[in-house]
Amino acid sequence: FGLFYVAQNLLLISRKFFNGEKTMRNDSGFSLAELLTIVAIIALLTGIALPNYMGWRSRQQLSRASRDVYSTFQRAKMEAIRRNVTCGVTFRGGTDYVVWRDDDADLTYDGDETEIMTVRWADYPGIGLSADGGGDGLTFANPNDTIFFAPDGLPRNNIGSLGSGSVFINNQNNDFQNTVTVSTAGNIQINQGG
Repeated sequence: FGLFYVAQNLLLISRKFFNGEKTMRNDSGFSLAELLTIVAIIALLTGIALPNYMGWRSRQQLSRASRDVYSTFQRAKMEAIRRNVTCGVTFRGGTDYVVWRDDDADLTYDGDETEIMTVRWADYPGIGLSADGGGDGLTFANPNDTIFFAPDGLPRNNIGSLGSGSVFINNQNNDFQNTVTVSTAGNIQINQGG
């Protein structure tokens, strides 16, 4: 509706300019040529705006997915501190990732644990794990694509030593990528790439 209003006013101004009118006349409608001009202007503006919108939307989805991975790591860390138990975040292929409490203290996600939350990649259309990070988008030392947070809030790997790693997330066109990194000191950060 806004584009139509702009095009309509452009036509009225052009009538005044080209016809040499001192005031705008009160027309009851538009000629076919004027209507086609309005349609052409709207099509041109849409053609310019649509690719920008699609790129913006893709970057927003990537940003949202990255923030959610960041928040998930924070939640696992806080849950480990609050409950005084080790918590893990396990990435299960390209389908989802789960936060869980290691209730039996064996550092293995084997079904005896309490699941805190599950996040599906399908909730972020066009977003998934990148081919970076050893091909699966992850650089955790644990072969099970898991990072643990101990009750002291520090990240651990599956043998109990300090852990760290990154999650590489990209959009479907592979033109934008973000990395969520957990350092050995327990710092979690998002690095936005291009």
